[in-house]
Amino acid sequence: MRIVYIVLFCHFLTAFTALGMPLFMPRMLDSLVEGESQYLIGVMFIVPPLCAALTAPWWGRFADKYGKKKSLLRAQGGLTIGFLLSGFADNLWLFCFGLIVQGISGGTLAASNAYLSSQYKGLALAKSLNLTQFSARLALVTGPILLGLFTQIAEPLNIYRYLSLLPLSALLVSLFLQRDDLKSRTIVHLNNQKNQKNTVTQLLFLQFLFCFSMVVTFPYFLPYVQTLGKISDSIIGFYYSLPHLVYLLFVFFIGKLTLSAQKQSLFGFSLLGIACMGQFSLQNMDSLIYYRLLFGLGMLLCYSGLHLLLTQQLQQHQAGLFFGRFDAWGKWAGVLAGLMASFIAHYFSLHWPFLMSSFACLIAIVILVTDTKQSFTQNYSIIDT
Repeated sequence: MRIVYIVLFCHFLTAFTALGMPLFMPRMLDSLVEGESQYLIGVMFIVPPLCAALTAPWWGRFADKYGKKKSLLRAQGGLTIGFLLSGFADNLWLFCFGLIVQGISGGTLAASNAYLSSQYKGLALAKSLNLTQFSARLALVTGPILLGLFTQIAEPLNIYRYLSLLPLSALLVSLFLQRDDLKSRTIVHLNNQKNQKNTVTQLLFLQFLFCFSMVVTFPYFLPYVQTLGKISDSIIGFYYSLPHLVYLLFVFFIGKLTLSAQKQSLFGFSLLGIACMGQFSLQNMDSLIYYRLLFGLGMLLCYSGLHLLLTQQLQQHQAGLFFGRFDAWGKWAGVLAGLMASFIAHYFSLHWPFLMSSFACLIAIVILVTDTKQSFTQNYSIIDT
């Protein structure tokens, strides 16, 4: 079996719980806190990504120094321990400690991508990175649905205990992965080192803006749809999952596009911005499905374009740090997006997060059209020795 499919399978096992369980945070807090716990939901929700954002670059250096396979095993083991701590928590502090361990020791997406970078190069690596997002989207779609069935027969905290077997299984499978070669070095001949450094910075900003534009629309999506008309939670869940379903359906075809990485990113941010502006202006349900489909296409093109841009700038001897920083900027964007969504939804309206998303997309478009016009088309020759 190809290495990429083994890594994808293991990543899905870890992402299934990490992305599926937060939906049931209110029920978990109700079992740990007496009285009103609504104010704690947002705080607990950002604990894992905040801890991951703080530690991701450090774990990236760990991967470059001690091996990307070891870093992947470390992430899977950390999630196993974090899930067990949360599952056996009998008070809020132990539960929070479990979330902290999940955030600090997790980072399986960055660890998986870093490991794949030791096995694949160029366009093959970009396609592999699209597939790790495929496993994340699949977990995001299936996790809440399947876990929702189990929460009807057992407490969510108890389910955490059994779900710890998933990252543990991923760890055991990953033990058989090929070890990456720490002795390999990459010699990079740069036409202009300053341009290369600026390009990496711009790429990180694009990652930040992309993650912000997506996450800021998530927390209040359910009450937002309810303002458009009376509709069941299951249908709202369908609208919520629709962009991720678009990604799942078309990710295997996106590699056939002949558009450059910059143009894919540009079209992606444009479609994403239009979709969010449309949802901001909606007054009823009539056109929501079209804007959600457009949102999914924009997300697909953004991921594909950013992954291609990333592989063009990647230096193999620092791949762990590079993916760690890339992931950290995404996590920081998620933290800021959650806080901003809470603020503007409270002081303005539930439509405003979509306006903020459109504004973030506009900034990304300006960066792509102006600052990166030359730097993203700069040629670099990479020689592995």
